[in-house]
Amino acid sequence: MAQSVSTSSLGRRALSLNCGVAALADEIVAIPPPPGINPNPYGPLVGVRCGPAVEAVAYPLAARLIDCDPGDTRIAIVVSRTEAPQIVDLRRDRPMTIEVELGPAVDVGRRVLGMETPKESTSPSDVLDVYWLDGIISSALRSGPEKPHSWASVSVLHPLTDQMIEPWRLRNRRLRLPLGWDAFRHRASNTSSPWPGMDPSIAGWLDDGSFARWCLADLPDKDAILDDLRDLLEPSVMACIDEALAPRGEWIRRWL
Repeated sequence: MAQSVSTSSLGRRALSLNCGVAALADEIVAIPPPPGINPNPYGPLVGVRCGPAVEAVAYPLAARLIDCDPGDTRIAIVVSRTEAPQIVDLRRDRPMTIEVELGPAVDVGRRVLGMETPKESTSPSDVLDVYWLDGIISSALRSGPEKPHSWASVSVLHPLTDQMIEPWRLRNRRLRLPLGWDAFRHRASNTSSPWPGMDPSIAGWLDDGSFARWCLADLPDKDAILDDLRDLLEPSVMACIDEALAPRGEWIRRWL
């Protein structure tokens, strides 16, 4: 059977399923999801692991999740051990090869096959920063304009400190964060310190790259949050936030 025919058949089978994964081994079979694990939108995939006899997997997905279609169109992602990932869309005659990485949409297929996913270039400190900024916005909106925030009140919200800290000290602490994604994921897979909103079993099923993108996918855009904060906070407070978030090279240029 030619690869294109197999891909098309596999994708169409996946689209016929209400949930679950279509797998290609000696024949096309449907794999039910493991019980008790169902985080949208990849719930049927999480926790599934296929052996080496399975050459490819396909799974249905809303096209809007990968910016293919703003509506409710369903597509199938086909991930193979030997070929580039492809999209099967019933409106097309042939499968479409995915030219770019699609983050979790492709990562989950690779993990089902037990394949490694690409490393993530974003640092875990960026995730902590977005949580910090999002927390500042929530706090500022609760307080209202009658209770303006100071640097002291916003700095203590950062996950890397529990007390007021000078902007340059917070920046140095961020830049020296000892945790890479491997240690970050290891902590999240530990039941004593799970990542918020993620079952430890999910962190254990993912690898470092896919775990990183899973965390990043749920976060708002950092620049958008900063723009919103400029409308909520005093310029002096924003100057401290900008200093704390400045990359090493940018801060040195400012100092010079």
